[in-house]
Amino acid sequence: MEVELKETKRIVVIDLLYMGDLLFATSFFRNLRKKYPKAKIDLIVNANFYDIIANNPHFDEVYAYDKNWTIPESISFAWELRQNDYDLGLNIHGNWRTAILLKIINPDYSVGYGTKGRGIWLDRVLTPSQNKHMVEVYLDFLRELDFNKIDEQGLELEVDSKAQEDMEDFLASQGIKEGDSLVGLNTGGSWPTKQWTQEGFAQLADKLQQDYDSRVIFFGGPGDVKRVEKITAQMETEPIIAAGKTSLKELVALANCCDLFISGDTGPVHVAAAVGTQTIAIFGPSNEVKYRPYGTQHKVVKTDLACRSCGEHHCPKEHHNCMRKITVEEILDRVEEEI
Repeated sequence: MEVELKETKRIVVIDLLYMGDLLFATSFFRNLRKKYPKAKIDLIVNANFYDIIANNPHFDEVYAYDKNWTIPESISFAWELRQNDYDLGLNIHGNWRTAILLKIINPDYSVGYGTKGRGIWLDRVLTPSQNKHMVEVYLDFLRELDFNKIDEQGLELEVDSKAQEDMEDFLASQGIKEGDSLVGLNTGGSWPTKQWTQEGFAQLADKLQQDYDSRVIFFGGPGDVKRVEKITAQMETEPIIAAGKTSLKELVALANCCDLFISGDTGPVHVAAAVGTQTIAIFGPSNEVKYRPYGTQHKVVKTDLACRSCGEHHCPKEHHNCMRKITVEEILDRVEEEI
């Protein structure tokens, strides 16, 4: 294998996971480029998150794969990339879809995760490290390939200058002045079980604006708009609403404008952490050891229930106490450490 790696000139990496997982892999991407500064390195990414990684300086090309494509469309996509004649393929996702795509692309040598038989077409199958943060899991992937000089400088995410200007203008239009304390709240979550209570967010936002001399801005995509409307209808104070109003690049820029970002375990909280904003993450069913915002400056709020971290999209016990039992006061205790 060492011969194949030393002679590598064209590399393809495939990762179709969620936004947070993609950001966790940015340290992997940086170290891969350091090892192969002159190689052509391409990335295949979930089309939903293309804009957040398209300008990553460590790739020559970033290809957007749409998970809604038909089988013929997917095959056509992979067959086109096959023409790039990759020497090395790295599958850091490891599900059947990525295994089949990489097989069609057909690099000379392929390495990746392949549990449950999904490594059938790989030349070398790796098993993800256990009980480690996903950033470290990805770096262990490289260590398995004899990468001896690994930097652990954390995540990286470029802030688009135009988006930054636009978001600063947006905040100015909302009365935000230089020096104002701005706290971002993200209420959504890819699973229903990752969402903290609407009543909790309403009370938290009021407390932040009434008692902590901060302005609150609600983040979210189009699917979060109705939830945010229900939350703000319960509030006594008036927050800033950005839910449903920002592109991915603007989300990054707006998170960069915040002094603090509070959210469940979902993509935007990892965006905020990646641009250097301090975060407080509310954890329910997911494992904070693996998925907490990366870095020692970030805080986690969780319960000590025996049934967490179940990793389920819907509460198996039908009480959702891992989130419902988290109080506004517990989160404000963490806020006092940050503000």
